[in-house]
Amino acid sequence: MAVGRTDSMQELITQMDTIYGETIIGTDVNLIKHLFYYLRFDNTEFVFEYDDRMMSVVVHNVLQDFVELNVPDFSEASSRRAKIKFEIINVLYIFEVIIEDIRSSIVKIKLPTELQSAEMRQYRRVACDDLFMDFIILFKSFKGGRYVSGDNIHAERQFTHLFREIKFDVPNLKLMNMIVTDYIRKVSDEYELVIYKPGDGHDFIKNTLSKDNKTIYVSDCANVDTYIEDLKSKYFKTFFEIYQEKVKDVGDFQARKFFEVMQKKENRAFLVSYIIAPITMFDRVIGHVKVYSTAMDKHMLSKTDLEYIHEMTEIFSYGLTKVAIKGNTFNEIYTNTRIVDISISGLLFEISDENLFQYLKKHSSVKMYIPMGKNKLEINGEIIRYIISDDGYKLGVNFFSSNPGDMKLLETYIYEKKGNVLSE
Repeated sequence: MAVGRTDSMQELITQMDTIYGETIIGTDVNLIKHLFYYLRFDNTEFVFEYDDRMMSVVVHNVLQDFVELNVPDFSEASSRRAKIKFEIINVLYIFEVIIEDIRSSIVKIKLPTELQSAEMRQYRRVACDDLFMDFIILFKSFKGGRYVSGDNIHAERQFTHLFREIKFDVPNLKLMNMIVTDYIRKVSDEYELVIYKPGDGHDFIKNTLSKDNKTIYVSDCANVDTYIEDLKSKYFKTFFEIYQEKVKDVGDFQARKFFEVMQKKENRAFLVSYIIAPITMFDRVIGHVKVYSTAMDKHMLSKTDLEYIHEMTEIFSYGLTKVAIKGNTFNEIYTNTRIVDISISGLLFEISDENLFQYLKKHSSVKMYIPMGKNKLEINGEIIRYIISDDGYKLGVNFFSSNPGDMKLLETYIYEKKGNVLSE
């Protein structure tokens, strides 16, 4: 079904008629051909989606019934259909097209005969080549995803001081470490807090934790069965999965023998029970908190202790990630990132780190710091679009609040950049 024209569309046709003579007055074919002429004339990059890949392309040539696209590093798959998206004069066009021929990086598509999707944007977007920003995640829920008040209320009552710290834009790392130490010692004076380094001898524990980020719990070191029982829990586990893997590889006898050797070693260290909770950054295990009791302590760690340590470490990990996102404290990433385009209602920015991209799918509320001349805009937004492209990752943000006056500065920037109206 054809989509009605706006004044902007007609303006484009009139403008392009002065350059190209071919017209079929009043038809979608005419408008669509002129759209591709415009993209070629302006050498505009746009999105080409094929076989679950998002690629940036330009128009190479416009023929009578076909359009040739230049798709760098194109790799042919079994499908002969693709989707293209581009924006012209504040209208977003989306076409599903048929691929007719492929010659190296030149992909020939059949010219669509009617408008399939054309959406007028309320606010004009402008492409940016001079805007960069820093950002941090805004607290909504330390678990990520949708806000769950029960989780937050329970955690805040248990870990008031740590919770207060992680709500800050940039938590104090040293203070968090001191707070966590105090919380651990409420359970046991016997503990270790480890950040992994190459060759530190923690590979077995690191690999076990990294399988699912669950907390390990051995309730009774005197009983080898507690090492390999299935806890059937969403958050806690023993070495049950490792045991099953070894049974497949070497048989039940040798698998059990492996854990009996581990048990004897820990008995010689007088361990009675222990909890090992993963410390994560961007949901990747980077260390652990091990809390244990010994024969001298005269008590065993309970499931209540397990839940307490697990939740505390989750909150601590959230705080560490928040610190890492703001700067390069951990030499993990640097979040000074380029803005691809911007409007008065949102922006599109790009990053290169896959772990950060995946983490932002759960923690989607962000505060953005955008230097603009002598000013720095502070704008809060919600990430609503996640795009994987050949050259990295792009994320679309809708603004929902800002400092007084920031929107006026942004409006001035867009007006000067475009030299035209902001909305239609």
